[in-house]
Amino acid sequence: MASSKVGVLTLFFLCVFVVGSNYVEAQICPQFCEPNVDYMTCSSSGSTILRPTCINCCQATGRGCQLFRRDGSTICN
Repeated sequence: MASSKVGVLTLFFLCVFVVGSNYVEAQICPQFCEPNVDYMTCSSSGSTILRPTCINCCQATGRGCQLFRRDGSTICN
């Protein structure tokens, strides 16, 4: 009986370790539009200028994009 409890506990801790080692930290982005964005570029689209309707720095960096003002200065990257 004692050995079965040890086996169950061992299995439990093994499961916790395996599941815990696959944990990925998620980033929660606020849902607001950055008002000064004129255009953005993303690594997935090369140098193509994209004109998002509503985006912010948190969402852009999560997608590998940079946001720019009308004068070409970077808002965030």
